[in-house]
Amino acid sequence: MKYGLISVIALLFCLLIIGLEYIFHYRLAEEQDDTIARETALRKRLEIRVEGVLYAPTMSSQTEEIQSLSEEIGGDHHSYEMALEIIKEMINTEDEENRKKVEQIKEKLIEVVDPVSIYAKMLDEGDVYHKGYACRRLADLDAVEYKEKIRSFLYDKDRDLSYNSAMALDRLGDTENVAKYILSIQDDRMYSARIINEIFDDFHGDREKLASLLLDECNPYMKNTIIKAVAPYKIEDFREMYIKGATGDDTQMKISCIKALAQFGREEDEQILQMAAQDKDWVIRAAAVRGLSLLKTQSALDSVKNGLFDKQWWVRQAAANSLIKMNISPRDLEDILGGYDRFAADAMKTVLYKTIDNV
Repeated sequence: MKYGLISVIALLFCLLIIGLEYIFHYRLAEEQDDTIARETALRKRLEIRVEGVLYAPTMSSQTEEIQSLSEEIGGDHHSYEMALEIIKEMINTEDEENRKKVEQIKEKLIEVVDPVSIYAKMLDEGDVYHKGYACRRLADLDAVEYKEKIRSFLYDKDRDLSYNSAMALDRLGDTENVAKYILSIQDDRMYSARIINEIFDDFHGDREKLASLLLDECNPYMKNTIIKAVAPYKIEDFREMYIKGATGDDTQMKISCIKALAQFGREEDEQILQMAAQDKDWVIRAAAVRGLSLLKTQSALDSVKNGLFDKQWWVRQAAANSLIKMNISPRDLEDILGGYDRFAADAMKTVLYKTIDNV
């Protein structure tokens, strides 16, 4: 009797849980439906206002329509961004004249809506997510007057907020503070490596100055990462450092500097790359082979072809990829594909197949 009662209670408890879960999911679905309905209604209202702006017959009537659109936006960042999206969708931006028209309308809308004040308000009143978002949007709008406020989040305990603050300052060209931020996270290798590449890609200041500030104080790992990040920008004042690193004893530095030096594509650097192509470390050989592909000399081409016969698979693949980019003759290609070394032929075939597949 006792066990039967316990079973009934347990069953009723399970049914209660199932019922509560059903109610929860039902309410969640209702909220999602309400959100979708509100979004759809907002979009329709904005579309009507945007159409009024786009098809206004005179400049004065367009100004009135922009004012009506601004009132519909009502100081809400989401509505403002949706309006911009609708404007771009309604105009074929593939056409140069249409692109200019979009930019003109956006400029007029910015004057009336004043999105800077909308995002600035989020810096004070928003949660962590909205503050980070506002930092990025203010940077996009080049709102330099809020640079100090954005800086205040640079070392926030919330990592996403500090990251967004750094990326905003990056776009605003705040060299010193961006450098300080990178140095503060340099010991977190997985995180800092990704951030460094993002920062140099989008930096709106003096990349050479930023790199110099970092290279003066950073640890060896960070130094290698920075050299790789700035290599595509071919900073002339760093060439001496690249040459020294490419001929030194530090393997990781050697790899980074060989890649950086190769970016210049200068024949006077060929001897360094040729020596690296014979290095005992296959990673360095592979880097050298890739670097030699940027040179236009016959000797560079011959060295890359020799890479096809390397004992390490990765070097052979690097050589094959490099040869596709170089001025290799059909005769040379036939010799490789029909030659006695099947590893060289296989490496070349693999690259050729991939090239054909991507055409």
